[in-house]
Amino acid sequence: IEFANIFNALGVEDVNILVRGDVETSTKKLGMDMDVANELMRLLKESGVKVLEGTSVSEFSYVPPPGADDEYIEMKLNDGSTMQTDLFFAATGRYPVGKNEETGLESAGVEVADRGMVGIDKKTLATSSKNVYAAGDVIGPPALASTSMEQAQRAVSAMFHEGDDDVTKDANHDDPLSIGVWTIPEMGYFGLTKEQAEKEGYSVVEGTARFDQCLRGRVFAPDGLCKLVVDEKEGTVLGCHLIGKEAAEMVHYGMALVKAGTSIFEILQTVYTAVTFHELFKEAALDANSKLDFGVEWQEIFAILQAECDVDFSEEYLREKFDSIDEDGSGELDEEEMRALFESMGRTVSKRVIFNIMRLSDTDGNGTIDFGEFKAIFDKIACPSVEE
Repeated sequence: IEFANIFNALGVEDVNILVRGDVETSTKKLGMDMDVANELMRLLKESGVKVLEGTSVSEFSYVPPPGADDEYIEMKLNDGSTMQTDLFFAATGRYPVGKNEETGLESAGVEVADRGMVGIDKKTLATSSKNVYAAGDVIGPPALASTSMEQAQRAVSAMFHEGDDDVTKDANHDDPLSIGVWTIPEMGYFGLTKEQAEKEGYSVVEGTARFDQCLRGRVFAPDGLCKLVVDEKEGTVLGCHLIGKEAAEMVHYGMALVKAGTSIFEILQTVYTAVTFHELFKEAALDANSKLDFGVEWQEIFAILQAECDVDFSEEYLREKFDSIDEDGSGELDEEEMRALFESMGRTVSKRVIFNIMRLSDTDGNGTIDFGEFKAIFDKIACPSVEE
């Protein structure tokens, strides 16, 4: 896809990408978000690049000899159709040449896998041969410049370490990485997709902001989106997925949010510099917040109600307090009755907070709160357990 973008941007006409499988399966293998992938496909097609899924070359019918620049390569595709092109660019993958005896690795006692990858200790990068270490593409995925440099530094530290303390104890070779993809526009992602999060047992919501929702994007680069995958229970950011201008730069901020366990409520309290792409994180957090049962407007209310966690908010206790205030037996409480109810529970709540509780809790819109709506508030409150 990156090279298709390049050739297309250089003015090459009729650029085609032949995908043996389908875009969705390929996307999921890479850990990409489907909305990001679909946006990439949309922009590719708009730029004139054709993406042919389930398509492969079964035979090269004719390959012009060197110098025959006015002739075309002729290919037979797996569906029986034919295609002509003046350049065929194959993405066949790559692998190290450790099995090649010219490297001398096996003779030196270095364990080499079938595909030529060198086996290593994931902490120290030591191979099976004493005093031989390996880093970079030769040890296999992720085979990135950034990870290769970190691996080399760790290997050198292990080589020359003296003493009892373990210099590699905090290293985790399999830590997740932030990914940047140099498409046009570029992509970046870190953390979990919605599907991955749900497989790990999370209940999640997604917050999405299109690039034209911030002023800089609207003026300079309107195509693209920023998505946050958010834990529905805690509001913490589990994943960040981007496509658009500077996405491979912005993903590092997304990585910091995920690693720190930052909540969308903290993002919403952050003031971002105007006319920057980082304003999109706030827009995405707002979108995620709108999908939560108890979003940012509830946080102040919860803080007040949790100020004293010396009461067990059991259903029996809540029902007793509710019924004691509901003197007319209507099963509904108005604002004054709600304020009296909280005071009976030892919590003096301001008129402003009571108004917000009524506004946010009144799901049926009748202007009063029934017991189910009242209980839902306390179901959400998680007071820390008191140790005896």
